[in-house]
Amino acid sequence: MIMSRRPLFQDRPAGEQTERAAKARPDRATREAMKQQRDHDAALAMKEYEAERRAVITNTERLRALRLARESGQAQSKPAKAAKKGS
Repeated sequence: MIMSRRPLFQDRPAGEQTERAAKARPDRATREAMKQQRDHDAALAMKEYEAERRAVITNTERLRALRLARESGQAQSKPAKAAKKGS
């Protein structure tokens, strides 16, 4: 038996097709507002990312300075050890 192909929306009323199309694609003003909101959110996210990155770099520099100060203090307090004789 050969089956014939029917159009996809053949059984649906025409009003439902246009209503579905209207829901699927928002109007121009809505799309523009959505785009502006995405741009605003992206700018905020970038500012937060950069602020967090600066905080990490600042903390790393502080910790490095503390470590170097501690190591230089330890090196000055310990006398130099004699080198081992090779076998």
